[in-house]
Amino acid sequence: MTIDPGRRRGMPPFHMDLTAIYAPIRDDLDELQNLLERELITPDPFIGELVRHVLSTPGKMIRPALVCLSAKVSGGAAEARLWIAGAVELIHVASLIHDDIIDAADTRRGTPTVDVQWGNQIAVLLGDYLFAKAFDLLSRVRNPEVSLAMAAASVQMSQGMIMEVKYGSQAHDDEGMYFQIISGKTAHLFSAACRAGGLAAGNRWAADALGTFGQEWGMAFQITDDALDLTSQAEQLGKPIHSDIRGGKTTLPLIHALRTAGPADRNRLLDLLAGPLRDGQMNEVRGLLSRYQGIEYALEVAGGYSRRAAESLTPLGGGPAKDSLLKLTEFVVVRSR
Repeated sequence: MTIDPGRRRGMPPFHMDLTAIYAPIRDDLDELQNLLERELITPDPFIGELVRHVLSTPGKMIRPALVCLSAKVSGGAAEARLWIAGAVELIHVASLIHDDIIDAADTRRGTPTVDVQWGNQIAVLLGDYLFAKAFDLLSRVRNPEVSLAMAAASVQMSQGMIMEVKYGSQAHDDEGMYFQIISGKTAHLFSAACRAGGLAAGNRWAADALGTFGQEWGMAFQITDDALDLTSQAEQLGKPIHSDIRGGKTTLPLIHALRTAGPADRNRLLDLLAGPLRDGQMNEVRGLLSRYQGIEYALEVAGGYSRRAAESLTPLGGGPAKDSLLKLTEFVVVRSR
């Protein structure tokens, strides 16, 4: 699959319909929403209000979809797949709540963030509650390897987020550091989600292939996400545009520009990244990224990860679930967020 980076500055070259991709597991995702409502709603009206806020703004449900597709392509996994899918989604949502505190974000998916609406204390505790419920769900899965995989991914995610705050918030041109950060904070959870689906189905060799798929796909997902932060329009994003760069995060387009720019442009870019960016300065940053093809480079790297994700599925049998996983390797690099 060849991606034309030049076509990514506006809308994607074609529309990738997640509804069609999710068709083999549509019933699973509907039941998952019911399961989360049953598990999270409590008699306490305030906690109920918080939970309704979280459940009222679902994202693309990509992580739980990957669990269910992985279980299906591996032979099925009865009710366990829904517990795992619910746990993965709650871990993800909890991390977003904590992310919004760190980033001082005002909105998430078009609605006020938890910390804006109820304060940092409640936001931290709600994130903790969701983490706890996630591992409560995992405790019901009668396969210790599933819990081990999800626990390890959660550790890696926390480490990656800490590294991002410490190292990723300082302008640098170290690709290795960037890949280490996004592998921890993003890709490991995707890998664990896919691997857990295979394990729950009792198919170890499929689980290994799916774990590789999830790791490669997760890297492509995060690199593309970072590029989209610099190219998308406000109505396409689940958070304000340019939030990553304005928050001081050094992503792959910036790293490539810093590595390839001439001395004068490199120093100017470093000066711009050293302080809060005004609108005019943001345009200057985007001009420098365009001059050194930072976005194009990042999308080409993401395309490589996407192709490797597709290749990792070769040992698995055919069928609608595998077709959907392959379509997701296209979706990951052509989505609008």
